[in-house]
Amino acid sequence: MGYDRSRDDWIRSARVDLWDLPAAAAFRLMVLVARAFGRSCPYCGSPGIFSSFWTLKERCPRCGVPFEREEGYFLGAYAVNLIGAEFAGFAFVLALLIRTDLSTLSLQVIAVVVAVGLPLLGYPYARSLWMAIDLMVHRPERHLSG
Repeated sequence: MGYDRSRDDWIRSARVDLWDLPAAAAFRLMVLVARAFGRSCPYCGSPGIFSSFWTLKERCPRCGVPFEREEGYFLGAYAVNLIGAEFAGFAFVLALLIRTDLSTLSLQVIAVVVAVGLPLLGYPYARSLWMAIDLMVHRPERHLSG
């Protein structure tokens, strides 16, 4: 079974001449992560891909690449967000537990606030990071050739 080129329809509407992706893998990873945390387009680096804090635009305003290429594309972003928030929240509460003399009730309240707040605040960054991870793993050169 070969590669299904019908899944590449998303790329036809993008202005690939505006894409600015480094060729070297290590440098590409650094650029993509920086763009993700800057909430910029992973393909061209254009800012303004979010219409509000949580709402991602359908396409990049500069290069026109559609961000959600298929139904369920951002399912991985939920996992990235959940795992990142769990580890960061656990580390934060553990540091409070070790370094402060807060009461158990205070620690529990802080833990609940952190457990609810981190995933909410981290969600747009997780979506950007998921697009960067996908772009690192599924390089667009394959879509552009032939």
